[in-house]
Amino acid sequence: MAEYCPKCNYKFKPTDWRPECPQCGVNVLYYGVEDRLREEADKAELEHAKMQPRFDRLKASLIGHPLAIVRLVLGLLPIAALLIPSGKLSYVLPFATQTKEVNLIGIINFFTGADLDIGLLTKLWGSQLVGKGLVYWTVAVLAVVLMAVVTLVGFFLLTLSCSPKGFRRNIAFPVTGMVLATAAFVSFALMVKTLTAELPGIFSGTVAPWAYIVVMLLYAAMIAVNVIYKKKNIPVKYKDVSELLLPYHERPSVIAKEQEKAGATA
Repeated sequence: MAEYCPKCNYKFKPTDWRPECPQCGVNVLYYGVEDRLREEADKAELEHAKMQPRFDRLKASLIGHPLAIVRLVLGLLPIAALLIPSGKLSYVLPFATQTKEVNLIGIINFFTGADLDIGLLTKLWGSQLVGKGLVYWTVAVLAVVLMAVVTLVGFFLLTLSCSPKGFRRNIAFPVTGMVLATAAFVSFALMVKTLTAELPGIFSGTVAPWAYIVVMLLYAAMIAVNVIYKKKNIPVKYKDVSELLLPYHERPSVIAKEQEKAGATA
C-alpha cells in the first residue's frame, strides 16, 4: 500500500490495513485508475496515429489500385518464366548418352546434385579445350541466379512503392533483371556454340529463346505498369487520424459525446 493517500494526502499508519483511506474513504488501489488507463490508451492511440500513414502507404502500394495489383502479380512472374526450358544439352559418355533441359530447376539440380565436383569444375575452367565454354556456362548460371535474387528483392520492395524513391526503385529492378537475363541468354548461346565446336560428336546443344523472350516481356510489362501508375499520379488514401493526436478530452468526438450526455441528463 502507498505511504500517503493519493486523494487527501493522509499518511497511513501501520494499523491502516484496509484498502480504503480512513480519512476520506477513497479506495487507494483503484483511485485514479481510469485516468491511468486513459493515459495508456492515449499513448497507444498516439502510436497508432503515427503508424497509420505507413499502413496506408503499404496498402496503396499493394492493393490500393488495380494497377498496383497487376504490378504485384507481375513481380514474381519472371522467376516462374525461368521454368520454361531455354535449351537442351546432350553429351555422350561411355556407354550412355544424356540429354538435359536447361531451366531454373535444372540449374538448382545441378548445384544440389550428389555428382557435383567443384574441384573438377575448377580444373576444367583452366582447360584449353573446354575452359572457355565452361566460363560462358558459369556466367550464364550466375546471371540466372542473380536475376532470381534481384526479382525477389524487387518483389518484396514493392511494399515501398509509395515511398519517395519507390518509382525509381520499381524501374531499376526490372531493368537490372533485363540486363541479367540478356547476359544469361547470350552466355548460354556462346557456351553451346563453343563446346559444340570444341567437342564434335561428344557435346551438342540447342538454344530455345522462349524463356528469354517471356522474361523480357514480363520485365517490360512491369516497367510499363509503373510508368502508367506514375503518370496517373494516383494518390494514397490516408485515413484521417488527426483526432488521435489530440489529448482525449480535447477531441471533437469526445466533446460531442460529453455534450450529448449532458443534454440527455439535463
